[in-house]
Amino acid sequence: FLQSLPASAGMDKSARAPVITIFDHRGCKRGGPDAEYKGAKANSKDDEMCVKVQSSKISVSEAEAAKALQEFISFTSKGIDGAFK
Repeated sequence: FLQSLPASAGMDKSARAPVITIFDHRGCKRGGPDAEYKGAKANSKDDEMCVKVQSSKISVSEAEAAKALQEFISFTSKGIDGAFK
C-alpha cells in the first residue's frame, strides 16, 4: 500500500531542542501570595512546584563539539551493560 510512495523522512536542521526547567518553591517565603498560576489550587506542596518546557535554539561552536566528541570517545570505564567498545 505504501510501496509506491517515496520516503519522506527528513532531518530537522533548526537546532531547536526542548529545554526543561524545574521550579521548586516549597518553603520559600516571598512576602506575598503567588501570582503566576491562576488555576485551581491542589492545597498541597504541589502548589509550590512547576515544570516549564520550551523549545529553544541550541548553539554550540565547532570547537566545543569536537572537544565533547573526543571526551566521549575516550571513555574507557565500565557501562551499565559491560565495558565500552
